[in-house]
Amino acid sequence: MSEEFQVSGNQNRRISAVGLIGCTVEASDGSIGQVDPVSVEVAPDHLVIGTGGALLSKKVLLPLWVIADVDEVSRTVYVPRTKDRVKDAPRFDRDLRVTDPSYRAHIDEHYLDESVD
Repeated sequence: MSEEFQVSGNQNRRISAVGLIGCTVEASDGSIGQVDPVSVEVAPDHLVIGTGGALLSKKVLLPLWVIADVDEVSRTVYVPRTKDRVKDAPRFDRDLRVTDPSYRAHIDEHYLDESVD
């Protein structure tokens, strides 16, 4: 997971995805959770976000192309989607391969329609 990705809207800025593990994830309407260490399993195109508390936790996939900005000082990843949109994303399932085109399409479709955010 050492590959870098381009921060959306900033062609001159590239971030190492591995450096995002443990970062707080902020949606357009508040905090969602943190980048989970299991993200190394879905590299290089996605992160796994741990949402909710200990009892209601859910891990969801977040395509890197959704990320709007990263503040490396505060260790915060900014996502221009609502908390509900991210939390309602397809659950991360280790048994499904992120490289499976139908699984990836399902995840990407979830984040594509910005009109509901």
